[in-house]
Amino acid sequence: MSIHEIHAPGTGALLGAVEKIEVADVARIVSAARAALPQWRRRAPHDRAEILRRACVLIANDSEALAQLHASESGKIIAQARFEVRGAARLLEANAELGRMWAGTIAPTGALPGGERDLTIVERVPLGVVVAVIPFNFPIELMIEKAAAALAVGNVVIVKAPPQNPLAIGRVVDLLHEAGVPADVLQMVSGDTPASAALCAAEGVDAVSLTGSVAAGVGVATATAAQLRPLHLELGGNGAALVMPDADLDYVVSETLRGRLLMNGQACAATKRVLAHRDIAGELTDRLEAALSSITPSDPLVENARLGPLIDERSAARVSAQVDRAIAQGGRRVLGASNDGAWFAPTLLTSVPTNAAVAIDDEIFGPVVTVVPVDDAPHGVAVANASQLRLTAAVFTQDIPTAMSIAAEFDYGGVVINGTNNYRPPVVPFGGVALAGAGREGIGFTIEEMTRTRFIALRNLRPAWDANTKA
Repeated sequence: MSIHEIHAPGTGALLGAVEKIEVADVARIVSAARAALPQWRRRAPHDRAEILRRACVLIANDSEALAQLHASESGKIIAQARFEVRGAARLLEANAELGRMWAGTIAPTGALPGGERDLTIVERVPLGVVVAVIPFNFPIELMIEKAAAALAVGNVVIVKAPPQNPLAIGRVVDLLHEAGVPADVLQMVSGDTPASAALCAAEGVDAVSLTGSVAAGVGVATATAAQLRPLHLELGGNGAALVMPDADLDYVVSETLRGRLLMNGQACAATKRVLAHRDIAGELTDRLEAALSSITPSDPLVENARLGPLIDERSAARVSAQVDRAIAQGGRRVLGASNDGAWFAPTLLTSVPTNAAVAIDDEIFGPVVTVVPVDDAPHGVAVANASQLRLTAAVFTQDIPTAMSIAAEFDYGGVVINGTNNYRPPVVPFGGVALAGAGREGIGFTIEEMTRTRFIALRNLRPAWDANTKA
């Protein structure tokens, strides 16, 4: 193993260090997980739930320090970091309770000729060793989303931390250990792409749950194809919001920026494409410019911060290149400039043609608002559905029947009417279509992804029915 230093993205200040695994370490890590699986899987559900509940208390007590560490290493503004930590604790508690009460069903084999005396139980059982690959943008929430559900129903978990910001989730893993989760039942590792690929494809791993880029998802699917391993993939999103002429434009601006600027524009479900009806595209652009002009990137730990740095300089440079490409393909920059290290000012592009890369599958992971004029609702739906990154969409109109008709035509994992499409309450099945991923996350939905069905048939259990027997 080698040591990997973690630096604040905005200032470069050294925040800590983690050990980085190599490909040669993978077999040992997976072997330890497999050895820990039988005892954890057989543990009583209420016992596992009680351990997870104790961890909730520890996270709540440590929430401010966790939020400060998260904001420092991620660049996420402190208010959002606090919200993420609190949300993660609630997810942990909900999954603990759900795991305690998780039960099977009875299959109606008794309704079939010849099965009248049978009783068939259908239960959901853990997959086994689960590798959870965590992204940099919502690391605490998504680590808990995956790990809590998996642990609650008897899986063991190897968390692959994001290389840019592993410190906060490392602290959460420590708290789970302190609460009573055995060390080999929940392991956290950090490593580069070859080590991560080797871990996901390793013999002894039963499933992979990954949130990350399309390239990462395709890479894992390719590496594990021979094993037909269960994969849960939440990948990119080039979300679209269709704005009709009767929409409240001030509200559209407020909702668009509320979702688009979350995690400094680095959120999969954010509105990446504002598909504005031509009748109001100019006015909407003017209002977006006025709203964005007042926002300046600043220290994410300042209480009133609205926008922090991107996760690293390389990511900011990539966003700059995407903006330049959009301009070369016909878009016009109304606001913004190139990156300064990891810092990237709010940027507004307008008059973007529907055949430009950013209007289709070029997902910009930064604080960039792209206005794409469309002729009418059918045109807007066609443009939205042309993307392979169909995670969430939105439509703004005061005509609810029209909104419902449009929503029915969006081929997306989720649609929001009159609100930001960056909408992810924990009780909805969150996930995408096509290259946006496969599988769903949320309370109950993640547990289903982390289990499989098994039936147990008790043959000839019931007494035979005799037609001559009197009631």
